[in-house]
Amino acid sequence: MTQGIYPFPTEQLSFEPNINKLPPFEIEAEEEIIGGILKDPNAINRVKDSLRPEHFYIGAHKDIYQACLRLSKKGEGTDLLSVTSWLKNHDILTRVGGRAKLASVVGASVTAINIDHMAKLVIDAAIRRNVIKVSEEIRQLGHSTDIDISEMMYLFSNKLKSVIDTPSYQTKEEKQRLVHDRLLNELTEIYTSCEQPTLRLLKLKDLAEESQISMKLLELLYLKSLTEQCSKLLTYEELKELAGSTVREWLMNGLVPKNTTILLAADGGIGKTKFAYGIGKVLIQGSEFGQFNTTGRKRKILYYQGDESPGDMFEALEILGYSEEDISKYVRVRFGWSGENIPTLLHDLKEFQPELVFIDSLSTANRYSVYKESEMEYARPILELTGLASQYKTTFVIIHHTNKEGGVRGTTAIRNAVSEVWQLTKDTSQTATPNDRILEINKSRSRSSGKKYRLMFNPEDLGFTFLGEEVEQPNGAGQSAKESTLQLLAENRNIGFTSEEIAHKLGTSKNYARRYLAELASDGLVSVNRQPGKPNTYYLVYEDHPRITPVPPQDHPQDHPQDHPSNLEIVSNVAKGDPQSASENFQKIPTSEILKTSISEDQDHLCSNTMPDNNPGGDPGGDPSLTVCESIHSGEIAVKALSGNDSGSFPQGDPGGDPLPPSPLQRGDFEEKGVYWSPRLNNQVMVWKLFKSLPEAEVYQAGNPTDKIRVKLSELYPLPEFKVGEEVTVLDEHKKFKDRVFTISAVHPGGIWIQGKTRSGTDGYGPLQPSQLRKLSG
Repeated sequence: MTQGIYPFPTEQLSFEPNINKLPPFEIEAEEEIIGGILKDPNAINRVKDSLRPEHFYIGAHKDIYQACLRLSKKGEGTDLLSVTSWLKNHDILTRVGGRAKLASVVGASVTAINIDHMAKLVIDAAIRRNVIKVSEEIRQLGHSTDIDISEMMYLFSNKLKSVIDTPSYQTKEEKQRLVHDRLLNELTEIYTSCEQPTLRLLKLKDLAEESQISMKLLELLYLKSLTEQCSKLLTYEELKELAGSTVREWLMNGLVPKNTTILLAADGGIGKTKFAYGIGKVLIQGSEFGQFNTTGRKRKILYYQGDESPGDMFEALEILGYSEEDISKYVRVRFGWSGENIPTLLHDLKEFQPELVFIDSLSTANRYSVYKESEMEYARPILELTGLASQYKTTFVIIHHTNKEGGVRGTTAIRNAVSEVWQLTKDTSQTATPNDRILEINKSRSRSSGKKYRLMFNPEDLGFTFLGEEVEQPNGAGQSAKESTLQLLAENRNIGFTSEEIAHKLGTSKNYARRYLAELASDGLVSVNRQPGKPNTYYLVYEDHPRITPVPPQDHPQDHPQDHPSNLEIVSNVAKGDPQSASENFQKIPTSEILKTSISEDQDHLCSNTMPDNNPGGDPGGDPSLTVCESIHSGEIAVKALSGNDSGSFPQGDPGGDPLPPSPLQRGDFEEKGVYWSPRLNNQVMVWKLFKSLPEAEVYQAGNPTDKIRVKLSELYPLPEFKVGEEVTVLDEHKKFKDRVFTISAVHPGGIWIQGKTRSGTDGYGPLQPSQLRKLSG
């Protein structure tokens, strides 16, 4: 695509009125409408809701149509005799041209079948005449120097609004829909952009007076709009696209799902606020909380605190071990927030981009609400948060109080509005201490509900210790197998294991492993990848870089030869490291020697295991300094000695989940219809729309000019020198790739990936730098 700067056409403005042209009109269409109504008794019902008498250009037609409307409203006929009689009784017959005029329009009309189209023509002409009229009034207003400029702008705005709001040809239903959509747009603008509650109230009052609807009804209309969740009728493909992934994404497996709303309910003095602080610290550090494994670290946390003073909160964070770096980089705090300050929340979500927001508490956030806790409207802020959770990829935890019976206080709409409900209570059993607590997953749309977990609160360090799942009949062997499985998956993040492999590693039966793995997956403690015709694979995700979609589990055929008998030529090291030259020395070793070593260490995986990294902040893939299998061919395995953080070669030349370096382009560098490169999509994209308030854009992908998708501006780069699909050769001083032709499979800011044909399939290499490649001519 060629881009350039084109001069805008200039036009010499003329202020002379155009008096040589008649205003727009459709006389023949007016006659067709009147004649059709006089002939067909049902024709009036097709146009009466949209066509008004003032739309007619000819005065006689306007009077005749007015008579037809009056008769129709009374339930009387609109035939020629009835209309003539009505006009005569009201002394209008002579003014419209008498019986001859009525007879002429009846004679001119052939049928009423096109009356809808004729009505549209008449209405369009009327709107154009109104535009001309208002334009002249605005011109005269500009010449009125005796009017104050502020008053002139007010009058100008009203006149312009009268033109814009002039309805075109619409049925009654369409008119109602127009009013409905306009009101909702204005209400959404008021509630989401006006940060001052007093100014927002004034805007609501003005809208109520303008629309002649009470403020209470306007608030109810907005509340109802937040509960509208019915989608269109979806096909299977549309459902698949909408779902994105069939695997639930977590911030902390089994406890904190991504992009949802959670209600944490507890009585006073239980320690619910300190529990929230503790969860935040775990998510920043990327550690685990008992059975609940985090899926990353350095998560950004936003605290909206209303129940504690700044001094108490700061002291609690210090006692809990929040470091100065944690608070300065990953924590933001705001005091005094309420549900009336949704625009402030929107600003914080866009600027700080937190992955978790704690609101302490619902009662404080709703302190200005005009509704009681027992009324459904009290839950309106939660409904707003539910929409924002999905839009801004954020999880909200709302702290609330329990009632005397131990349930969620207030209307059931509070509980119904959230996706998850946690209840933190004291352990009242005979053997419990005053500091023992029970955490119950009371409601969940992400995992099984009703499970309880024993905790212990330490008043000295304000921390909670996880003691295990509360079960009626403890099964030591069962719990031990689950814990061992969680440890195995935690040590091999992003690698999928089948139940058969886990059973083999832990020395249990396949059926038993299958049962308890299903329980772990049901509780959200592990993720499961289900593929038709293949065994389920279980894994734990770890994202080194938050806000990046987690890498799918590595589940290559070589990892599970008994499940996937087909061969691939390349096996990747799960660790993704720094780019390294493709001109490495390869050493040929007999297959039997490699298999002997590999099988002795791991019966399930042909390639030698990476060393697990127990540091939650490290690379989840393990130690990249080990040897990985490169290819299986002709009875030999090519082995590549890795050093440092070498990324090895990727299956099919795929850059995998490498983090993207910052784009060199700034927001001001982007322009609509500009063409850029998206490494995530591995394709060229054309910007269709830039969002003013968000660092995002709607784009079209090259080769798919129909479906728009939304991407972040930070993930768009200048067009690269090499493009996907181009044929290249590798400049290799050791002649390893001599006379081989490769195809570029992926272009990433960290390098370029290539793949080439072999006798048994394809192999891939990367990352390579542009200086190591040469394009083939033609």
